[in-house]
Amino acid sequence: MKKAVPPKNEKRTKKKKTQISKVEIEAKNILRTVKDHEAFYFYETVGKPTGEIARNLYDFLDKVKTVKPESLTFHFQRKDFQNWIEKTLGDSKLAAKLERISPSNGDDVRISIYKTVENRIKQLKESLVQIHVEDSAVLVPAC
Repeated sequence: MKKAVPPKNEKRTKKKKTQISKVEIEAKNILRTVKDHEAFYFYETVGKPTGEIARNLYDFLDKVKTVKPESLTFHFQRKDFQNWIEKTLGDSKLAAKLERISPSNGDDVRISIYKTVENRIKQLKESLVQIHVEDSAVLVPAC
């Protein structure tokens, strides 16, 4: 007895939903808020904390606007931002983009980091919105 083979378009739909789920999980994971022990703590130099903490990319973006240029330069030269974003938040794409920024002075680093992180947050949020729109479209019954 032969097995019933589903039409090709059914396979594609299932594969597309799987890909969408992976993108959604990745975006939610990257944008999540972490606990204090995983948060990013800003320092001016070794042993001199600023008191600023980022628990997610939104916090991080806000802190990049306000911390002293010395703090940004300190962390950027040590690759602290890239490491936290990749290892804690799981965003290797953003970490790689930050890696390509060439530091010149604190304010240039601030602008470059800010724009790069802001664009990545927009990209992640858009992927979540797009997924929910596609999911809703799938759930609407055909007339």
